[in-house]
Amino acid sequence: MFGSCTSYFKNSNDHDKTLQQAKLNNKTKSKALILLFIGIGASSLPFAIPHILGGHGLYYGIHVASISLGSFLSLIGSITYKEFKTTRLFLVMCAFLAVTAAEAFSFINMVFPLVQSNIGMDGIISHFLILLMLSFFVIGIFRSN
Repeated sequence: MFGSCTSYFKNSNDHDKTLQQAKLNNKTKSKALILLFIGIGASSLPFAIPHILGGHGLYYGIHVASISLGSFLSLIGSITYKEFKTTRLFLVMCAFLAVTAAEAFSFINMVFPLVQSNIGMDGIISHFLILLMLSFFVIGIFRSN
C-alpha cells in the first residue's frame, strides 16, 4: 500500500537531483564565458572608440560586460531549457534574454543615438546594478554545493 507512495517520492527526489546536475562542466562554461567576452568586446570596440575617447569608457565597459554576462546566462539557460523543457527554465531563459536585449539596446543607443538620453550618474548606477545582478547569477552558475 505504501510502496507506491514511497516510490513516487523517491522518483520525485531523483528528478530533483538530476535537475540540479548540469551536463556542462565548469571548464566548458568558463570557455563559453571567455569566448563571449572576447567576441562581444572585440566586435563592439570599433563602434565605441569615439565614445571611449570622449570620456565614456566606464559606461562602455559596463554595457559590454552586461551584454557578455547576459549572453552567457541566456546561452546556459537555453541549453538547460533544451535539456529539461520546464516552464520555469523557459521563463528564466526569457528573463536573461530580456535583460541582455535591454543592455544591447542601451549600448546601440549610445553608439548610434536612436532615442535622446543623457549619460549621467543615474544611468551609470542603474547599469552597474544590472551588471552586479548578472554577476551574481554567473557566480551562482559556477558554484557547486
